[in-house]
Amino acid sequence: MMSGIWMPFVPAAEVQYVQYGSTVTLNCKIFYIYDTTWLRNNPDSTPTVILSASLTEAQPVQGFQLNFRFSLEIMNQSLALKITNIEEGDLGLYYCIANVETALTVGRGTTLQVSSQGSSWSFFQHWYCMVVGFVLLVMVLAVCITHWKANFNRENTD
Repeated sequence: MMSGIWMPFVPAAEVQYVQYGSTVTLNCKIFYIYDTTWLRNNPDSTPTVILSASLTEAQPVQGFQLNFRFSLEIMNQSLALKITNIEEGDLGLYYCIANVETALTVGRGTTLQVSSQGSSWSFFQHWYCMVVGFVLLVMVLAVCITHWKANFNRENTD
């Protein structure tokens, strides 16, 4: 007999890099549109229901929404999750579960991770490191030249 929380098998997750404050849309990857629930799973917590929806007259109708920043749109014949204004708490594994002909089907997961690429802070860090490296190089060259001149002058005075 098993105890604890039932956790569905989530097919291999792809990684999607985001920046804080940006918007991302995650495809459910269960083709054709069914009643769909999106979940987020973080390593240190139980899965959280983000939102659930169904399709009525070709339009997604949300039944539950954890936060106003989470919404749905139709993408590639499935209900995709759109997250606006990404925050640190939004990072983690996202996956959808759809009720397909009375059976639950789990879509391929997507792990959201923060990327520092393109941010102004990242640019500053790279620029700062380059300047510090250049200054250190100049200092080492100055010491070497000074040492060489001192040896040269000592040899010529002897």
